[in-house]
Amino acid sequence: MGSHRPHRGLRRPLGRPRALPRRRRLHEEGGGLGKSGAAAERALLVALKDRAATTGTDITPTTRISHLADYWVRTKIESSDRSTNTKARYRYVVDKYVVPGMGGLLVREATVGAVEKFLTKTTEETGAATAKLCRSCLMGMLALAVRDKALPANPVREVDTSTTKVESREVRALTADEVKALRKAVRVDKKAPSQDLPALVDIMLATGARVGEVLALRWDDVDLDAGTLAITGTVVRVKGEGLTRQDTTKGKKVRRLQLPAFAVALLLERSVKAVDGGEWNLVFPSATHGLREVTTVERQWRTFRATHKSWSWITPHSFRKTVATTIERADGLAGAAAQLGHTNEKITSTHYVETPDLAPDFREVLERFSD
Repeated sequence: MGSHRPHRGLRRPLGRPRALPRRRRLHEEGGGLGKSGAAAERALLVALKDRAATTGTDITPTTRISHLADYWVRTKIESSDRSTNTKARYRYVVDKYVVPGMGGLLVREATVGAVEKFLTKTTEETGAATAKLCRSCLMGMLALAVRDKALPANPVREVDTSTTKVESREVRALTADEVKALRKAVRVDKKAPSQDLPALVDIMLATGARVGEVLALRWDDVDLDAGTLAITGTVVRVKGEGLTRQDTTKGKKVRRLQLPAFAVALLLERSVKAVDGGEWNLVFPSATHGLREVTTVERQWRTFRATHKSWSWITPHSFRKTVATTIERADGLAGAAAQLGHTNEKITSTHYVETPDLAPDFREVLERFSD
């Protein structure tokens, strides 16, 4: 008889686990989903590629949307010349809505249907304005993916825009009589004068400037002899730094405005009684001689409205609309846009000028049709 070959298992010392074949080991240890060793190896390679993609700068089909979002904010938003408030808004929208809603998907999974579903849900839960911002963020993010050939085309371009359509609100401005009545109500209010609201309202009505721009106003920006005032900055809150003065406005351009007589008189009186304006020499400093928070003024104004129900529809932005509407009626749309610092008259027309109830008087022109 031929010699009998011992079983391989007898050669293995007791207690030592039997070594698995390489492919099977890859499958069990690497977490491969394939049934065969080759499939396991392929799955492992995909996983490793995905991991590499999240740490590098190249965008691939297997890059997570969360990593793409962070990369986009760091390289395209935070390094841009956008205003501090705009950068903060983009970061907030990405962190608060885009990443929780789509961050777990891979770039290749960001289909038209997936994006549309996310935007529709965002519109239902938080409103069309927020959804529109999310759409803008996704448009920019996935444009990077297209650039790096991780996607053949930007799916956001094919999304139904009705999912993020913001319903236009009718612009409402104060009439001259309403302005006079409101100014009087602010002056006789129990709290408003101590909060310096009457003076703030007057300067906003005299300039059409935003709240943050008025709060950032310095005495160096005021020329009482010439009767002018320059809008050179705005108050912003920067993450990690706190409240500060940004030396650029939303329009990124200094605009010098000519003041009506009542505003010149107000500032002249204020300059005589001026208190310490802090390091910026502010016209409207806080009680501690520093910057005033925009949200604080807005809260104080809501308190005033709660006491005076007839003015419940008025917000600080209403004064900007009132200025635009008044100038448009007197001098045309171009003048209103210039006062507000808009480079596009369409913005002024759509969002700041009230549509008149009565059309212009063309009776003599139309009378030509008569016999």
